Amino acid sequence: MMNFDDVLRQLGEFGTYQKWLYVLLCLPSIPQSLQVIQAAVFLFAVPEHRCAIPGLANDTYEIQNDFHEQLINSSIPMTSGYYGDEKYSRCQLYLQTNTSNIPTSNITEPCNAWVYDQSQFMSTISETLDFVCEKRSYVSHAKMLGMFGHLVGGVISGPLSDMFGRRPVIITNMFILVVLSICLVWSNSAPLIFILDFIIQCVALGQYLVCFVFGMEIVGPAKRMWAGVAMNLFWSAGNMVSALTAYLFRDWKTRQLIVSIPAILFAYLYFIPESPRWLLKHGKREEAKIIMASMSKKNKVKLDPDILDEVDIEKEEVKQEPFWNLLKSSVMMRRMIIICYNWFAVGMGFYGLSMNVNNLAGSIYLNFFLFITVEAAAYVSCFFLMDRIGRKLLLCISMALTGAACILPLVPVLVSDTPEKWAINILAIIGNTCASAAMCSVYTFTAELMPTTSRTFGMSMSSVCCRVGSLLSPYIVDLTLHVSGRFGQILPMLIFGGITILAALLALLLPETRNKRLPESIKEAEMLGTSEYDKDVTGTSPVELILLESESKEKDGEAEDMT
Repeated sequence: MMNFDDVLRQLGEFGTYQKWLYVLLCLPSIPQSLQVIQAAVFLFAVPEHRCAIPGLANDTYEIQNDFHEQLINSSIPMTSGYYGDEKYSRCQLYLQTNTSNIPTSNITEPCNAWVYDQSQFMSTISETLDFVCEKRSYVSHAKMLGMFGHLVGGVISGPLSDMFGRRPVIITNMFILVVLSICLVWSNSAPLIFILDFIIQCVALGQYLVCFVFGMEIVGPAKRMWAGVAMNLFWSAGNMVSALTAYLFRDWKTRQLIVSIPAILFAYLYFIPESPRWLLKHGKREEAKIIMASMSKKNKVKLDPDILDEVDIEKEEVKQEPFWNLLKSSVMMRRMIIICYNWFAVGMGFYGLSMNVNNLAGSIYLNFFLFITVEAAAYVSCFFLMDRIGRKLLLCISMALTGAACILPLVPVLVSDTPEKWAINILAIIGNTCASAAMCSVYTFTAELMPTTSRTFGMSMSSVCCRVGSLLSPYIVDLTLHVSGRFGQILPMLIFGGITILAALLALLLPETRNKRLPESIKEAEMLGTSEYDKDVTGTSPVELILLESESKEKDGEAEDMT
């Protein structure tokens, strides 16, 4: 008896057909990451600003001359910045008389107009709609709504792709992403912008999850780790494109059009085939046989017709399992809780480390470039570590280091009233590296733990937990407003660090999936980590198969020598 992974070994675990299809599935990660990062970092960025001087029509954030500086000093009070430096007030100005612009006292009042620093941004949504002072929470609401869109996208796209197939969900999500990302440019009201961005984030993440699962399903066990990590590199490539376009095009509407219109090229997704693994699981035998015949032709491998006619149908056509059956299994439910908690901790830890790249000292473009560079470096390191030390150990180590990095940035804050900016930036970058490695490993680990019948559902639920962690992080940070003293400063990071370190310990309870075939059913998934699952379907263990293959080659060599 054989399963689908055995067929892939005969076809080629990562042959020409799979390579082309895999690249076609990875490329959409670029426009997806563009839309996600644009909203998270650049679209709603709030530039440095201060209150505008009442009655001064040509007021600018930059000081024009000595008279302008004197006028600013007499109109706007100074406040202390995060790093101990003094800045002009963003929300208050001195109380003015009705007949002149000269302040009558040191009494202040809220301002209703602002001037913005245009050295980094020509315009952003937050600047255009004045999301500052009393409306400053709108920025957080917009980002939280985007994260909620990720959550909804994971919940909807996963089960839909398990029920109706990977291909229709991919096509639908891509169409919605292209249309709405272009429409966002002509939106001028906050509610409409929030709604469009919510839907864009929803389909972007849903698309990525389904493409990720599809890509994992078409490669053999020996190449699956490479497939899981490589798609993250395409996401990083999208981040780099996002950084470049943000640096070159400082106006948000121009930039949004530039990153959205080229996505029309991804109409080729209409012509990709369905996942043969999914087709076999849902009894669509003839369609699966046609795709596998094309695969064997492209890979230049002659496939035994008996495998197509007997093995694929009789072995793979099992009773269809609804995705909710995954939650009925006590073993899988326990594993789901642990893996979902790890996703929750990854989301919270990453947000707790970086908080927002806008809050770090220095150029936002340089900071973001450093973040995505170390992120790509973390993914590359996963190439070399995941197959050597295993998915589980890599996840545990990276989560533990992420937890440590959540606590360390507070050291310079506690030891000095004016903490070194470079120290906080470096610790944030190191922490981001560990969090990126954890994210990469948990993606691959989760896909290999879940059965084919519920794989996208499991990935979707895990992603939902990640977004819940991201959603809760700002409210944990707000604990500093309610707990006074130095303990209040430490408390949020202690929570972040404790949560991620606990996740590292819980991950030790999960089975290792390195060099294991993908489970096809819930019953097989339950057997992961047992000696029974390590046995091949023919009753031979993987180690025994290698030894037998080696003996066969030795015999062939002896026969050639005799000849």
